[in-house]
Amino acid sequence: MRSNAPYSEPINWHDIFLRIDADGDGLILRSELRQYLLRKPISEVPLSAGLVDNLLARVDYNDDGYINLQEFYALVNVPQDAQVRSAVRRALVQAGLSMTPRSQKAHADRIYLEAYSCCPPPLTIPAFVIAQICVYIYYANKMGSAGPYSPVPFDSEIIYDPKRRIEAWRFVSYMFLHAGYVHLLSNCFMALVVGLPLEAVHKWWRLLLLYLAGVIAGSLASSIADPQSYLVGASGGVYALIAAHLANVILNWSEMPFNWVRLLVLLVLMITDVTVFFYNAYYGVDNKVSYSAHLAGFVSGLLVGMMVLRNLRKLLWEIILKWVGFVIYIGLFTAAVIVHIFFYKEVGMYPPDAYKNDIN
Repeated sequence: MRSNAPYSEPINWHDIFLRIDADGDGLILRSELRQYLLRKPISEVPLSAGLVDNLLARVDYNDDGYINLQEFYALVNVPQDAQVRSAVRRALVQAGLSMTPRSQKAHADRIYLEAYSCCPPPLTIPAFVIAQICVYIYYANKMGSAGPYSPVPFDSEIIYDPKRRIEAWRFVSYMFLHAGYVHLLSNCFMALVVGLPLEAVHKWWRLLLLYLAGVIAGSLASSIADPQSYLVGASGGVYALIAAHLANVILNWSEMPFNWVRLLVLLVLMITDVTVFFYNAYYGVDNKVSYSAHLAGFVSGLLVGMMVLRNLRKLLWEIILKWVGFVIYIGLFTAAVIVHIFFYKEVGMYPPDAYKNDIN
């Protein structure tokens, strides 16, 4: 029940001033303070625009358009009747409590920044990148070709060969091969840019799980969507890392500095890839890119990322979301494996040991 009595609770007005003073320069823009005072009435005495303008003009002693701490105290103790003074105080308290204190915000940022560690340094993603470069150099030297879209060693023991699905390692090892240096460099660059910051916070074994989960998901999905095609490249793993960044932003939103910037960058990357896909589909461009591997890697990274990445401040809804994502991932993975084992004919795959027919 509301009361007409003056606002008499003990208030730390200096703290309220610091909360409203968002940039910490000791000044509150007069026009902003006017907006706070004119918000929807929270007492029986609504403050009119004329009254607010008069009050602010009276306390802004130097008429510079800003309210300093001394002038703020004068506003709190305006020589008006008790009801107006109470309404002003309530509006100021409401404005202060609606804003995050700078000290609390800085503490939240520190939680995330302090999680960064270069001891041990992030080595997982660089190790994969070095291995992929070495494999490319090996096959380029062996085949005498090092073009932007070559070589592609179709007879390699590590390429994903749709006729050799029985050799299960190929569902992972294909990530070390790339169709030319353009493909190689783009994947390596993205893996380092996206993977190194993640590994610095979330440690090597989490990144290893994420990367491999994306690679495996990419090969499983690609072999179902395009069952008679070879597959090379680490795009599934790279897109898993990109999606893991999204999961990281979701789980650690309040602790993460520049969260909106990170989210915007991720959205730009995703929108760009989707736009290229629809452009190629509309104009019939066949650039040999397995978008199903991209999509599967992304979904895998998002779902697995929510489960394995560190949650620096756990909330109930985040815990529920993590387990829901984990169950969905296990369901999708199990379904894909079942298709490969029992329903491969229905989706147009070769038999697992179809290569034997070529030998004979």
